[in-house]
Amino acid sequence: MELEFLLLVTLGLFINVSTFPMAKLAFQRVQKSEAPSALSAVTKSNSLELSSQENDWGIPDSDLLPALASTPKPTLKNGGKVTLLGSGPGDPDLLTVAAYRILSDPKTLVIADRLVSKEILDVIAGEIKIARKLPGCAELAQEEIYWWTHQGIQEGKHVVRLKIGDPFVFGRGGEEVLKFREFGVEPTVIPGVSAAFSAPLLGSIPVTHRGVSNQVVMCTGYGREGTSPDLIQYHKEQTVVFLMAVGRLRELCQRLISLANYPAKTPVGIVERAGCPNQRTVVGNLETIADIAERFQIKPPSTIVVGDVVNVLLEQDEKTTEYVTGLIQNFTASVL
Repeated sequence: MELEFLLLVTLGLFINVSTFPMAKLAFQRVQKSEAPSALSAVTKSNSLELSSQENDWGIPDSDLLPALASTPKPTLKNGGKVTLLGSGPGDPDLLTVAAYRILSDPKTLVIADRLVSKEILDVIAGEIKIARKLPGCAELAQEEIYWWTHQGIQEGKHVVRLKIGDPFVFGRGGEEVLKFREFGVEPTVIPGVSAAFSAPLLGSIPVTHRGVSNQVVMCTGYGREGTSPDLIQYHKEQTVVFLMAVGRLRELCQRLISLANYPAKTPVGIVERAGCPNQRTVVGNLETIADIAERFQIKPPSTIVVGDVVNVLLEQDEKTTEYVTGLIQNFTASVL
């Protein structure tokens, strides 16, 4: 019983026991003084000072971190608010329930990334503005997004910042949260299904597979101001997923071979417009994939997968035992 109580005291810093039936029962037993020695020990050490001003966590308000008290309110006095929302890879069926509900609200102002799929845009019932993030003008487009957002909340609107994939995975989501705070509002953030994992799946590529890959690394193709991020060194049982990198595919492949010690025959798969009706998947290796992608005119949004997992579900040529290359059929892409 003492152990039970001490565990509750420890976990009480993180959970509200009233929401967990078994924890609530144990807590009620403690309240009935079935463990006086444990209760006494905790009280004497002042590990948990009860207060009339406690919140749902059982922590006195005076002990809350200053950051929780200093962040802006989620809604302005005029009703203006911001929701930062992930749209997933592109199929409306892969939207979260929360995302679908918000996008179906005709009273919203939705500011969408340029690469959000047409199928997702068709779900939107409110006003739509699409950011013009073309190569070479991304920073100007980002400022335009901020202007639209600020203008919208000043007019008392519910501004929905719609991003492809998940807002916090190479999507400037954190930067936008900080900017919206400057506008005096704390945005609500709703996750989306990240293309880093869903696109490979939809393209018939498992990012992990026993005996083939036991780790996954996510990388972006572009650093700040168009720089090339440092590359992770080659490890045979490792999968590397690149987002926003198809525009510099040839350079990326060359750098992986020359700077990161990747064998030239390392398999590579690219999934274009994952989850959309026009989704395509091409496969090759570090030597051939750039030419293959050029031949089939692969464009953003595309997800690049590097590693032996690319071949796990592919067929081999009966005579040469080589894996197929080029444009392949997707076995796992159907969404019911």
